[in-house]
Amino acid sequence: MKRIIRILAIALLSTSLTAGNLFKGRFKNIENQLNLHIDLYEESLSVPGLEMFGPMHGYVNGQGVYNVWYITKVELKGEDKAVIRVSNDLGSEAQAIELTFLNDSTLHFKQIEGNVIKKVVGKKLQKIPVEMTLQRVKK
Repeated sequence: MKRIIRILAIALLSTSLTAGNLFKGRFKNIENQLNLHIDLYEESLSVPGLEMFGPMHGYVNGQGVYNVWYITKVELKGEDKAVIRVSNDLGSEAQAIELTFLNDSTLHFKQIEGNVIKKVVGKKLQKIPVEMTLQRVKK
């Protein structure tokens, strides 16, 4: 009986730890070659090219993505939803993005206001979609 209680306690603890770390990790949208590196619980990530500003909550980058977009504001809206504000590395453009978990490894990305992130396709700038799904990248 003690063994069963111990196993249930460990399972419950590991489930709560996973739920508490949903907004921490690396996510990728393969179609748009977009990466989202986040730790919305604490400023712990160095942003490439912006290391002089110290650790931040994360950033958006990817192949062909014009500029690095770093997280300037985080608003957690429950266990599975957050709104982040990102700015480009020049600080001249910004956008708000709503992040919603569909499950523990799939994240819905939806731009809700501001400038659109662009990427270079050929020799032209192309807007990325305002909504997309990102998958957690396993370490």
